[in-house]
Amino acid sequence: MKKYIVLICTTLLVMSCSKKETKIEETEQVATDTSILKLTDAQLKNFVLDTSTFQNQNLPTTIRLNAKTEVTPQNTVSITNPFGGYVKKIALIPGNYVKKGQVIVVLEDPQYIQTQEEYLTTKALLEQASADYVRQKDLNADKTASDKVMQQAKATQQTLLIKKRSLEEKLKLMNINPSSVSLSNIRRTINVYAPMSGMVSEVFANLGQYVSPAEAMLEIINPNTSLLNVKVFEKDLGSVQIGQYLKAYTNANPEQKLTAQISSISNQVNQDGTVDVFARITNPNGIRMTVNMYFNVELEVNSLQVNVLPEDAVVHYEGKDYVFELQSKNQFKLIPVTIGTSANKMVEIKTPSNSGKIYVTKGAYNLLNAMKNSGEEQ
Repeated sequence: MKKYIVLICTTLLVMSCSKKETKIEETEQVATDTSILKLTDAQLKNFVLDTSTFQNQNLPTTIRLNAKTEVTPQNTVSITNPFGGYVKKIALIPGNYVKKGQVIVVLEDPQYIQTQEEYLTTKALLEQASADYVRQKDLNADKTASDKVMQQAKATQQTLLIKKRSLEEKLKLMNINPSSVSLSNIRRTINVYAPMSGMVSEVFANLGQYVSPAEAMLEIINPNTSLLNVKVFEKDLGSVQIGQYLKAYTNANPEQKLTAQISSISNQVNQDGTVDVFARITNPNGIRMTVNMYFNVELEVNSLQVNVLPEDAVVHYEGKDYVFELQSKNQFKLIPVTIGTSANKMVEIKTPSNSGKIYVTKGAYNLLNAMKNSGEEQ
């Protein structure tokens, strides 16, 4: 009798374990099916759905780059003087704006006095030589003076005339009007004028300093003609073309973006692996430009053909992106995807790459809500 009792207990224990294993398997099967949504025909009528396979399109890709402002050589002026001199007056600092024709430096030097003295002396001698030539010409006409004497007088006059005109040009280079030079008006200083309107970027001279003819006293730039020097890596260079437009903004104000157009591309690679690409600013959008001002750049380029779906096809759930695959008329499967760039209400689907399947492109979030509600009920 005891043997029968033991046998019965053993049988019941085995059956109990078998039922537990079956329940575990059923639970695991249910868990694996949580990505499946099945709808009845009646339920399906409550949804407005559109479906589509992957489309193959060229989507513009945004390349993010760095840039800084630079001024073209024709809009940068180094202020020098062809004669040199001692700085008598200079009252500018970097950042000051000047107008074309404004006095920016006053120089003093004895050579200015000597040049004016030489000019007045030459002018007086020329008057004398001209009068002598006229007299010798008249005497020669009467055969009173020889041709040689007349020609000598003429040569003296011509020599002095050449010297006078040469000194006039020299005075003009000194910014001295020759007609203003007289016995009672000899200056020991000269003015240096701004050749263009702009901003003082650098000052190299100070009061009392002697500046040589080749030495720059200050530098003036026109910041309104700034270029953007965009640093483009070699891998992105194939996507960059002359004529393309780009957007640029500062870290301080990322919402305020200027527009620029690529005007030239360097053919030399820098040590950091970048290539200089220059863009002319077409619309500063109210941004005040300064030299060496740093910008973040957004450049849209066309990518290769990629698989895309409408943006409404992608649902974001628990930190991940998904799409619904249509498996049958009433059955949908939630598929995780990796998305890429997006444009024109289309988004790149990097994975999965199977383009033959059909996906829900409208009503995906409604399906997601139905799936969540179904899971809560279970």
